[in-house]
Amino acid sequence: MHIFSIETAPRLFPAAPPLFLQRLIASSLETPHLLYAILASACSHHSRLIKDGTSNSKVSCLKFTNLSISSLRSALSNQDATLTAEAVTTAMALCTNDVCNGNMQTWRTHLGGVMRLFAAFLDSQGRMRVDDPYIQCLVKWFTTMDIIAGLSGLTGGGVLSSDNGLLDRTFDQLEGNIDDICGYSLQLVPLLVRLSHMVQHHYQSPLDIPQGKVTESHLLELEILSLSRCGVPDISNHAELQSTHLAFVHSALLHLHRRVQLLPKNHEIVKADLSNIIKAVKQIPPSSSANILILWPVFSAGCETDDIEERNFIHRRMGDMESHGLGNFTRARRLLNTFWAAKTPTPWDRHFANLGLELVLF
Repeated sequence: MHIFSIETAPRLFPAAPPLFLQRLIASSLETPHLLYAILASACSHHSRLIKDGTSNSKVSCLKFTNLSISSLRSALSNQDATLTAEAVTTAMALCTNDVCNGNMQTWRTHLGGVMRLFAAFLDSQGRMRVDDPYIQCLVKWFTTMDIIAGLSGLTGGGVLSSDNGLLDRTFDQLEGNIDDICGYSLQLVPLLVRLSHMVQHHYQSPLDIPQGKVTESHLLELEILSLSRCGVPDISNHAELQSTHLAFVHSALLHLHRRVQLLPKNHEIVKADLSNIIKAVKQIPPSSSANILILWPVFSAGCETDDIEERNFIHRRMGDMESHGLGNFTRARRLLNTFWAAKTPTPWDRHFANLGLELVLF
């Protein structure tokens, strides 16, 4: 538990409010399935930090994971028991462990299960809005994973619909300030969901781009641009969130320009998107844990640029990110090298989909 509190939690949630992490840890001491999930996360993360690839560390992680799953199933099968926030937290922790450990075959299935569990929990609260800060953090944790699920490739989207139900049920309105769980303004969330759906639609119907979709893409572009001036809350000690937010804004624009508007790599607008992403990333020190929040922007920029200087910067920064001990960063960096070596004109998401490769840029 000590390892989780000083090593793992600050990596998974580099800017989260102390209240969230304190309650997460305190709740685990009274909830076996959550405790086991946290121990599995800490065990797996620590083994990567110290580069321990032995079977002992893998066996320990698997043991805690299985104990957590069996304990959670037992708790959920008790019809007399109340569905708790801790049960949702356990499911979220297990799903996050899937991503960090590279369990690509199961994590999307588990994400859908978390969504159903979360919806049932909110239904059980008996009121329109949930004002518990801890529950709000859980919703944002889930939303972050789901948004990235929808933007990480073409083999399957996230599970959120464009009406953005969980956030709507948790907040009266989405704040313009940059969020300390997501690393970007919550107002960007519904725009990213729309962007993901537009990309998926174009992938499925590449020759059918009606004028209405073209107009919609330009309107979405303006809405995304309007969020570039969002600020960091006054109470936040994480000024770097300004840069993480801008990295997401310009990555969303890059995704829109390349995947929906079909601008070529050498187009001046695309080059400007890449320059703006890298400018934002450079504002974050290489050693800062805030880098953990921006895997999707950094990876996307790396795949889209052909500039050697930009590629070298991104490769170094991803190496810095990899040193934090999160397995998804190691996998992403390896796939980036694979994509560069392929020298293919095919967009990166389509390229990996054609190869049957799944990646999660969370």
